[in-house]
Amino acid sequence: MRTVLAWQESPPEKDGIRNVCYDMCFKPDGTQLIAGVGARVLIYDASDGELLHVLKGHKDSVYAVAYAFNGKRFASGGADKTVIIWTSKAEGILKYAHNDSIQCLAYNPVTQQLASGTATDFGLWSPEQKSVAKHKVNSKVICMSWTSDGMLLALGLFDGSVSVRDKAGNEKHKFTASSSPVWSILWSPQDQALLCVGCLNGQLKFFDNTGQPKFKERQLDGDPLSLASFNGEYILLGGTDKCVHCLTREGIYLTKVTQRDSWIWVVKPRPKANFIAVGCEDGSLAMLQLVFATVHGLYGDRYVYRDLMTDVIIQHLITEQRVRIKCRDYVKKVAVYKDRVAVQLPTRVELYQLEPSADELDMQYRSAAKINQKLECDLLVVASSHIILCQDKRLQLYNYEGTLVREWLMDAVVRYLKVAGGPASKEGLLVGLKNGAVLKIFMDNAFPIPLIKHSSGIRCLDLGSTRRKLALVDETNTVVVYDLHTKEVLFEDKGANSVAWNSHYEDMLCFSGNGQLVIKTGDFPLHVQKMQGFVVGFKGCKVFCLQYVSMGTIDVPQSSSMNRYLEKGDVQAAYQVACLGITDSDWRVLALAALQGLQLEVAQAAFIRLRDVRAVELVNRVANGLAAGTPKGLLLAEVAAWEGKFDEAARLFVSEGRIDKALELFTSMRMFDEAKHWAEEAARNGTLVKGAAGGGAAGGAAAVTELIGRQAEWSEEIANYEAAAEMYIKAKKYDRAIALLVKNSWWDRLLKLVRLLDKAADVKHIQAAVTAFRRAGQYDAAKECLLKLEDIVGLLQLNVDEQRWDDAFLLLAGHSNLKPQVYIPYAKWLLSKDRFADACAAYSQGGRPELGLAILQQLADNAVSESRFADAAHGYYKLAMEALQGIQSPSTGMTDIDRQALQTFSTHYDTAEMYYAYSMIHTAAHQPFRTVDDATLFNAARFLLMRVSGRDPPKGIVLSNTLLVLARQARAQGAHKLARFAYSKLQALALPLAVAAEVELSSLVMRAKPFTDADALLPICYRCQATNALLNTQGDFCTNCGAPFLRSFSTFEILPLVEFELESGISDAEALSLLGEDAAGFAATAAAVVRGGRELGAAHGVHGANVLLLEHEGASSNTHEDSFAAQVRNQPLEHNA
Repeated sequence: MRTVLAWQESPPEKDGIRNVCYDMCFKPDGTQLIAGVGARVLIYDASDGELLHVLKGHKDSVYAVAYAFNGKRFASGGADKTVIIWTSKAEGILKYAHNDSIQCLAYNPVTQQLASGTATDFGLWSPEQKSVAKHKVNSKVICMSWTSDGMLLALGLFDGSVSVRDKAGNEKHKFTASSSPVWSILWSPQDQALLCVGCLNGQLKFFDNTGQPKFKERQLDGDPLSLASFNGEYILLGGTDKCVHCLTREGIYLTKVTQRDSWIWVVKPRPKANFIAVGCEDGSLAMLQLVFATVHGLYGDRYVYRDLMTDVIIQHLITEQRVRIKCRDYVKKVAVYKDRVAVQLPTRVELYQLEPSADELDMQYRSAAKINQKLECDLLVVASSHIILCQDKRLQLYNYEGTLVREWLMDAVVRYLKVAGGPASKEGLLVGLKNGAVLKIFMDNAFPIPLIKHSSGIRCLDLGSTRRKLALVDETNTVVVYDLHTKEVLFEDKGANSVAWNSHYEDMLCFSGNGQLVIKTGDFPLHVQKMQGFVVGFKGCKVFCLQYVSMGTIDVPQSSSMNRYLEKGDVQAAYQVACLGITDSDWRVLALAALQGLQLEVAQAAFIRLRDVRAVELVNRVANGLAAGTPKGLLLAEVAAWEGKFDEAARLFVSEGRIDKALELFTSMRMFDEAKHWAEEAARNGTLVKGAAGGGAAGGAAAVTELIGRQAEWSEEIANYEAAAEMYIKAKKYDRAIALLVKNSWWDRLLKLVRLLDKAADVKHIQAAVTAFRRAGQYDAAKECLLKLEDIVGLLQLNVDEQRWDDAFLLLAGHSNLKPQVYIPYAKWLLSKDRFADACAAYSQGGRPELGLAILQQLADNAVSESRFADAAHGYYKLAMEALQGIQSPSTGMTDIDRQALQTFSTHYDTAEMYYAYSMIHTAAHQPFRTVDDATLFNAARFLLMRVSGRDPPKGIVLSNTLLVLARQARAQGAHKLARFAYSKLQALALPLAVAAEVELSSLVMRAKPFTDADALLPICYRCQATNALLNTQGDFCTNCGAPFLRSFSTFEILPLVEFELESGISDAEALSLLGEDAAGFAATAAAVVRGGRELGAAHGVHGANVLLLEHEGASSNTHEDSFAAQVRNQPLEHNA
């Protein structure tokens, strides 16, 4: 570090007050410097020292000044016990006083609160408050400092203690720092818990905010009067030793910054710049620029540099890995060579070595040696076993133990020193002198070897990788390249400041200057690009440049150099340049050039670098072809085709007599027009085309057809389906064409294609079209195709699938054997439309009546499960009618199947009647309203109980509901006997509590009633005129004659009907005439018969019923056990023997 004086000023004394600069401050933007000198406040331009304002508000010495961090105001205070607030335009806006002189001022960096300290108190003022809050202290406040977050204020007191306050002035901590007054104090901006304290006993101490010591205390040569933070990492200290010193924020001493002629009362850094302002006891002010020297070293891709003055960072320029070595002392010089790093400190030299590892990118360093000597030098380099120090003209060689091994004295000042490599402990040094001499020194040789005597002083040197060429930059900024064997100047150019050879390629170097980077390769023109800084290294395609204090890496593509070598035809040199670093596209250019020149080793290496497996296979094929004696023309044609030069490849194939290869080339690349051109050319010239059936025109035509097919495949691959379909049709590949037409839903084109097909030869294609049409819902097109095929079954199925039932039924007119194919799906469709009756009929038409019956049975069962008994009655009625229709024979000649059908009919019909009656009872029992009258409900309950008497009721019929309804209606209509019977039956059943209570009560009430039924309610048999009980527990028939009662299912009243059966020989007309005669005559001439449905009576539970027979006169009379018939004939009842 060195300092440069920017400006200084010594203001004259005024008003008899001695000029002492006790305090200064900068405006936050760094443009102005405020200084308290004598009784005046002086405002200077910070850049050039021009005095801008002289403020005379104070009457005595100004001890303190402070600027608000927002830049709007600053304050001054002094021995006159007043504090004045000034605006940034140097206008006083406020003044307040203390009881003692103002010792220090400090603005809060966040709240803009101003703290002022005196001998007895300190005050806090803010722009928002009109008054100053003052707090008493036990000792004189000498200095103060705010933390960067504005939360804590530290006060340095005359009694050696430190008081830590919050922003409201309340004391948080207080501790004793020294027995001497605390004259300067500073919070670390990086660590807000770190407090630096300077005492008048020459000590510098560090504490945390609670008073606990942090770092080792430092003893100084003088008393620290002022502390300031520089860049947040360093501490600037000025004091009674008339010097400004620089330390780390941990108190590690670095260097002396400057020395003045008197005590330094204040040192302040300029914001946003490497300048500091210094104020002295003699009233002088100085602005100094701090210049930090770049301490660094480079070897290969490892760069070593100093950081924070005490640390060394080793950076790998390729991987950007960094390793930090904390030396905890001032780093003066660094050097690097291979795996060694040397660090020069004020009192020693430390050496580090890279940990042994197979990984060349490893960055683990360990301490290797330490030379505990204070060594001074201008240049430092390190070798495998030695360090070399350069001081003016002298070079000194030390081993790692610190022993001076050898010393060389040059003829002129050494300007450049570099280790040029060599065996361990015998490395060579490249030395450049101010007189222009370039020497080579071996560490085991006491005599330097002259290499070149240049005309002017050397600034930079570098030796080529083969040690044959030397590049230098002299004091005239000229870069010169020498041949060390002939001493000949190979190259020279102006405007350079540094130069470096490419460590991987002898014929390539770079140099920098005038904001440019220049790269020279061989004898080719220079390559120039923009770059700021100095070139310090060149490795492969990476240029290492130093810009100010940072090292950067620039990737330099070697494309232009490689292309120039290719233009000269030097593929090997181009490959060597490419290995330095080029893009993948450049590698491909090199590989293709080598392949075209049949330099297969370079081509293979380039393609392997690109990881192009197919290209490597091509190189291998070409190599095998050359070994097998394949003509070079064919190999070059294959290479040209691989490169995309198809016309050239075709020409080479034709020149070698392989037209088939040309056709294969174009078809594989989908270049069908060119392929057709070659095929037609072959047809015209009569050239045999490989793969064709014959030669000449026929072979050419076959090839053209095949090309059309391939072109169609290619069109399909690129999604040009329209063209592909047309070409498939031309090539008669109808299946592929149909697939494309279907895929794109081109139904009109597909139909046109079907119309062109032959129905005999292309049946499978037409059927495929029919399938596609049916899936797409194209009914008309599918119908047309089926008509073309005359496929009646398929057409019928099409109508069924499309639910075109009318068309299907028309087709059935001439093909009745196909009814199941239509009616079964039709029945399913009807079911989906809830047309169950029609569905049953359709199942019957389709030859599957059992399916219809199963549907009716399921519907009836569902109705019962859902308590829809009227619907259940209707369902069983339909089942009964279906069973009745199944009887094919007359009653006199029934088969077993007919009898079984008749039995089924009787069962279903009986069930239907019971469900119909129960539907009324269920409604009355569970619904609040009913549509039938009491008499009908009474009759329905009696009918149902008589029907279920002696057997289990059908599913869903609850006898308790029936008995309850019957009891209620019987009680209401005066059938007391019947009501008592019903209630007695109910009492034997498990009933809900409410119903059971009703039954018990009603049963008691009915006991008071006569045990008779109303005569008007008793039913009369219309056949025998006998009166019957209201409830026949044997069944619903006359207890006298056994004739079944025929009831109206509207009111369940007994109908006045008598059934007759005609004897054989009596026609229907005669029977009607007999029925119309007078009753007396009718009784004298007719015999009673029952209708031909005795089985029906038996089905209703009536066995052995008597029937009335009507016979002709003179006819033999049959004897029956029928009193009513006997009375009609006026003859006694006869019994059969």
